[in-house]
Amino acid sequence: MADNTPHAHPLPFDVPTVEEMNALLPQYEFHKLAAFGGMGAVYRAQQASLDRPVAVKILPPAFGKEAEFAERFKTEARAMAKLNHTNIVTVYDFGITREGHFYLVMEWVEGHTLHELVQKGSLPLRKVANYVMQLCDALHFAHNHKILHRDVKPGNIMVNDEDRVKVADFGLARPMTGEAEENPFGTPDYAAPEIMDKRGVDQRADIFAAGVVLYELLTGRVPATPRRSVTEYAPVNKRWDEIIAKATDHDPDKRYPDALEFRAHIAAALTIGTNASAVVTETKPVTKEPEAPAAKPASKPFPLPKIAIAAAAVVIVLLVVLLKPSGEPEKTVEVEKPAPKVETPEKKPKKVVEAPPVEKPKKVEKPAEAPKKVEKPKEVVVEPVKPAPAMAATKPEPAPPPPPPAPTSAELLAKLESSDPELTQILVGITAAWDANPEANPGPAKKELASKYIPYLQKTLATTPPAQRDPILSEISNVANNQPLPPVDDAWPAALKQLRQTYDTQITAITSKADAAGRTLLQTQQASLLQLAKDRAAKGDKDGARRAELIATALLQIAGRPTIEALKGAGGKL
Repeated sequence: MADNTPHAHPLPFDVPTVEEMNALLPQYEFHKLAAFGGMGAVYRAQQASLDRPVAVKILPPAFGKEAEFAERFKTEARAMAKLNHTNIVTVYDFGITREGHFYLVMEWVEGHTLHELVQKGSLPLRKVANYVMQLCDALHFAHNHKILHRDVKPGNIMVNDEDRVKVADFGLARPMTGEAEENPFGTPDYAAPEIMDKRGVDQRADIFAAGVVLYELLTGRVPATPRRSVTEYAPVNKRWDEIIAKATDHDPDKRYPDALEFRAHIAAALTIGTNASAVVTETKPVTKEPEAPAAKPASKPFPLPKIAIAAAAVVIVLLVVLLKPSGEPEKTVEVEKPAPKVETPEKKPKKVVEAPPVEKPKKVEKPAEAPKKVEKPKEVVVEPVKPAPAMAATKPEPAPPPPPPAPTSAELLAKLESSDPELTQILVGITAAWDANPEANPGPAKKELASKYIPYLQKTLATTPPAQRDPILSEISNVANNQPLPPVDDAWPAALKQLRQTYDTQITAITSKADAAGRTLLQTQQASLLQLAKDRAAKGDKDGARRAELIATALLQIAGRPTIEALKGAGGKL
């Protein structure tokens, strides 16, 4: 319940003070008046016997004077007390004060109403969808127990500090009979047309109100007549308009037949995402990527003319060496030295004469003069050595490292809650939908069967000899503690054998029915997960797409409750 004391408006009836309530209901310690309206007032109190905070709602004394209303209040209070669901405020007790106030003692929820959250500003699409899906879970559970809320609106929907929805104020709830009412109740903005027209109502009236709540959470206002598109107020896909239009159709036959189907369409639309205008706000500015640095040259390249001159010089030198007589000493290399050393030609013949006598000195003089013609490339002869460093630039670049191996299925799902909050929230919704479906979840049916089986076992103790009672006592203990039952033993009493056979037959029927209903429910959820995988793959999120595919495949491979841990375990084995 919202923890705010209202003082801005006059009280709608003679609302008792905190002190007066302490006197009327001394078993509770009243702390403050938390809220009030035309249908009653809510106090925050402490239940002394169990030391827990509670919300106590009282109705105006006028209701207590009507015998028909009093009887109906008792019937409906007992029915609401059976609505034990995580998204419904639990009813602990009810009664009437000596002053004639009917009262309900309920779970105290620390948080805010959806009405207060809408007043604070717009809500993210994913959070809106999460709230309404939890609302659908609560309504589906209530409808399966033949209870209509009849006053679904943001002010009656609490959100605790953990973002869990708690549907409150079943004060107008009544059994689902399909009958019309002479005096319709409810808030006009959220009431289905059949309520205002005093026609027969069923679960589709609550679905109409839930559709209006969805519209208000997305747009910040209740729909006008004619209703304007959601996309005029929020950057969402047009699919949301289609969902709201179907949920709030004036013809009940054209609405979603039950809250679970309404929820499934919301979950599917959530995977589509927002439209382009919503994505723009998350787009990062485009920045120019840095250019790849150019390869640093190993040495300054030669101009083409110099290369040609150097090549010619090398060829000439090679020719000189090749044409030189084989006995010529290596001193002929002196032609590469500067010109001044050639000024004493007389000395050179003497040196050449010392060579083998076969050669004439005169013939040697001509090749000695040849180097004079090569004087121009003298300065270039040494330059060909420079290209040597350039060879380093032609070395092959090291091969790039191999890409890291793709993560395994177990690695992708190991830290699902922290790495993929979106998928985690979807899985939480799948678990809640399974819990809320009495056909898919065999737990309540098995518990009810156990509550009948144990008394029969206890009756057999009176007619069973003491020496044969141990199997019966063991059976009672196992059933009461939800432990696996051992196979039938030939030494058991005949009465116990017959009871066990009947029990096993009914358990098999419950399990078979639950498996079929659960598979149908999970197939719908699987389709949403596969669509999410496609959307992620289209956006380039390969790991995210693979995670969604793994969970979608694992969804139909687990037995029992589809918890996150069970799905992670099954997905990690794929």
